[in-house]
Amino acid sequence: MNSITKRQSSLTRLVFLAILIAVRLVVGRFSFGTSYLQLSATFLISALIGYWYGPLYAGIAGGISDVLSASLFPNGPFNPAFTIVAILSGVLYGWLLDHRTMPTIKKWRVLAISLTVNLGINLVLNTWLLYWMYKTPFWPLFMTRLPKELIMIPIYYLGIYYILQVSERLHLTERLT
Repeated sequence: MNSITKRQSSLTRLVFLAILIAVRLVVGRFSFGTSYLQLSATFLISALIGYWYGPLYAGIAGGISDVLSASLFPNGPFNPAFTIVAILSGVLYGWLLDHRTMPTIKKWRVLAISLTVNLGINLVLNTWLLYWMYKTPFWPLFMTRLPKELIMIPIYYLGIYYILQVSERLHLTERLT
């Protein structure tokens, strides 16, 4: 492969990543709930980015998505700590779902990302950041958010597993590389 073809391939991947970030922003507009309890399907786009691009680009995409979302559609005060959490989430999606390390979709990896994101990131880290930002008592806020996150674990699992299966059936990964 000559250098022009490599640059075109890199540019194509970059453009497609930008399109996925834009799709993630649009999907995020259809979220609902309060500032303490948000429901959204952006995790599906994050999973695809992690699966196709790996941890580095998924982390970058998570950070860019968070900053763009906070700039274009503000929902309360901007806190860069949430951007760091978005980057961490992207890295986790890329680390656990990267198609280069997971040639076939492993159910345990999808379960691991569902548990890690819902319980570790959404429940613990985001609750702690909300506590820190708004000076709301931690444990009542934690207990308010816990049922939603427990309900979301199987939804994340089924959604991510299904979207990755569809991606494989349509051979989207091969089309991107």
